Amino acid sequence: MNARWNTRLEYTRVVLWLLLGIGMALAFARYTRGLGATTALSDATPWGLWIGFDVLSGVALAAGGFVLAATVYIFRLEKYRPMVRPAVLTAFLGYVAVALGLMLDLGRPWNIWRAIFYWQVDSPLFEVAWCVMLYLTVLALEFAPVFFEGIKWNRAYQIAHKLTLPLVIAGIALSTLHQSSLGTLFLLVRDRMHPLWDSPVQPLLFFVSAVALGLVMVTSESFVSSWVFRREAEWPLMRGLTRAAAVVLGLYLVIRLVDLGVRGSLAVALDGSWPSLLFLAELTMSTVVPILLFTLPMTRNTRVGIAGGAMLAVGGIILNRANVGGISHI
Repeated sequence: MNARWNTRLEYTRVVLWLLLGIGMALAFARYTRGLGATTALSDATPWGLWIGFDVLSGVALAAGGFVLAATVYIFRLEKYRPMVRPAVLTAFLGYVAVALGLMLDLGRPWNIWRAIFYWQVDSPLFEVAWCVMLYLTVLALEFAPVFFEGIKWNRAYQIAHKLTLPLVIAGIALSTLHQSSLGTLFLLVRDRMHPLWDSPVQPLLFFVSAVALGLVMVTSESFVSSWVFRREAEWPLMRGLTRAAAVVLGLYLVIRLVDLGVRGSLAVALDGSWPSLLFLAELTMSTVVPILLFTLPMTRNTRVGIAGGAMLAVGGIILNRANVGGISHI
């Protein structure tokens, strides 16, 4: 048993160290050769797949922190409390990764401090910058009680613990603004987007999909960690999260379809072109199949239904962010 457990853990470590090494090598190349030379980006094509994955997907993947915090501290569903700490830690690490990624994305990363002192209140990116900074601070403070508890600093732990509820409320407010404002960015480039993704309700779609992604991401993380460390997954809690995810994904699907109908673009989704096929694949992965797996009696209580549906939904929403962030641009 121990040998098998160590094998899984060691293989996971090897893969993660390998990815880290590749990332550091690419970061070195970016800073020594410049952004254009290493990405082929230009003024005509300033954003690529990296933005769709790093910023748009990375921020959404970290949504489990505010979703689980709201579930426990606002809606008082105490049975999910064991999942709050891992979700907040994952969100904190996710936002750290986004911040580091932005240092690579910016053409002049040494000017990142300018957003603090030079306010551009008409710019969606200004709001994004401030929300990233503030929410990253809130997440660090939310996780502080765990740190103080670990080092046995009782006084600091008590103070940090008393601040939990105000921090949760601040985190929910910031996340709501931040998740939706990422969608607002793409209202500025609607003339370049394919009709299947060119939507005036993009901020709403980004927020609703982020809530759903937070639920399925926490489910996926719980399953993966239980597999790596060879312990039984928290299936009852995961089942509850996927039940809620099915409702939110259903709402997201309805909004997408109604939006397409109002804009007269439903026929485009079925015209057989490669954008329509990509759109149908995205919608099938992110909503249709996961909803069926989460709700059908023969799959909703099975490991394949819970874990498989959650991971499929994660992949589908990441594909949506990539489509909105660059693939759909004409």
